[in-house]
Amino acid sequence: MKQATLILALLGAIVLAGCGNGDTTNQSTFNNGSGDQPFKPTTHLSHRSLVTNYYAGDLQVMDATQDRLTTFTFGTGSQPTYMQSSPDGTLTLVNNTGANSISSFNNNLEAVKATISLGGLTQSFVTSVSNKVGFAAVPNYSNGNPPNLPGAIARFNPTDGSLNTAIPLANVTYIAMDPAEKHLLAFSGTDDIARWVDLTTLDVNGLPVVSTLNFPTGTFSHAVAAFFSTDSTKAYILSCGVECGGVGLTLTLPANTTCAPTSSISTSCTYPAWVTEVDVTNPAAPAIVNQWGVLGARRGLIDLTANKLYVTGSNTTLIDSGGNNVQDGYFSAINLTASTPPTPILIGNGAKTLIRNINGVFWVGSMNCGVQSCITLVNLSTSTATTLSAANGNATGISLSVNSGEVYTIEGGEFFIYDQQGNPISSQYNTDIKGQAYDVLYID
Repeated sequence: MKQATLILALLGAIVLAGCGNGDTTNQSTFNNGSGDQPFKPTTHLSHRSLVTNYYAGDLQVMDATQDRLTTFTFGTGSQPTYMQSSPDGTLTLVNNTGANSISSFNNNLEAVKATISLGGLTQSFVTSVSNKVGFAAVPNYSNGNPPNLPGAIARFNPTDGSLNTAIPLANVTYIAMDPAEKHLLAFSGTDDIARWVDLTTLDVNGLPVVSTLNFPTGTFSHAVAAFFSTDSTKAYILSCGVECGGVGLTLTLPANTTCAPTSSISTSCTYPAWVTEVDVTNPAAPAIVNQWGVLGARRGLIDLTANKLYVTGSNTTLIDSGGNNVQDGYFSAINLTASTPPTPILIGNGAKTLIRNINGVFWVGSMNCGVQSCITLVNLSTSTATTLSAANGNATGISLSVNSGEVYTIEGGEFFIYDQQGNPISSQYNTDIKGQAYDVLYID
């Protein structure tokens, strides 16, 4: 039998929280197993999805063939939230927000093989293709008493949970690793400076050398994610800007360019958020290649095969009297081979949490959406967006169950099933998560 393998289309960072979960995995392409799987020693299921139970502190297993919650559970750490696949699909990394740790679940052995204590909460972590090394941004990591500032990049082995000496970096919040696995690009939550971590060069303390990439002031504003080109020479950096408490950017655009979302023609347009393409071939003298203005850039998903970067977010930080983040959301598809800004598509309310590309339709999840559903389906072929009919609460998980073609979601801490058009599906079996579900991930 062939082991089922998840193929990631994303070559960059996966980020969460602060400004929210940037889990940007493309879940539309898989190799599928079939029949009773002898390498699945506990469940023997042909198709499985994992669900994190925030209250119980464990992973629960959904039989993805019968849409049935099984009795199989695997303990993680306190308050597990989002899950992230290793690049080869053999491991599922679980962020235990209540324990400041990451649990590594081996999909083949069906066991939590390691739980890594990070020394603080992480919002962003990456792992190597070989599963030999991982890095997590830990903004509150203790580097000793003042004047030492908190913050470090924790280095760990995803397979056995062992730790290496952390790389001190003040208030580091988001990281991305290049495809060559030679460098990290890092940002903190307290400034708008890009930092370059050279994993191939060590300083006098035996730690990777950290340097500052010298860009003009105002190049970034509350950077929340970064993605690399296939050859590691370019990085695409999302500035969340106004939505995340930062500033906007005025761009000089090609002649006869339309300033979104208006219809006026101008060469100078101000945007609340933007994406910056930088050349990092020479880190000592990095260059800005391009900048695209968008109406929100809290979340991103890259498709290097199509040379497209998909971003979503909002252009304000509006909160209503009930505490709901009900500002309009926008979705933009950036053509990485063109300099013109994309045309934004108006989508549902709320703070964006994730994007999933499900066979060409983008499912966008949000939080704090008021009386509206927190899931919007975006169809780029028709430039339309449709919110799901029922408002079930915060959308924290969306995953395609490839064997059936159904879509599993977590909304308001509960488990839901839809077809790919967004129509609800009822299971004849039990799907009730006792406690609070947070994320769902198909692992075959």
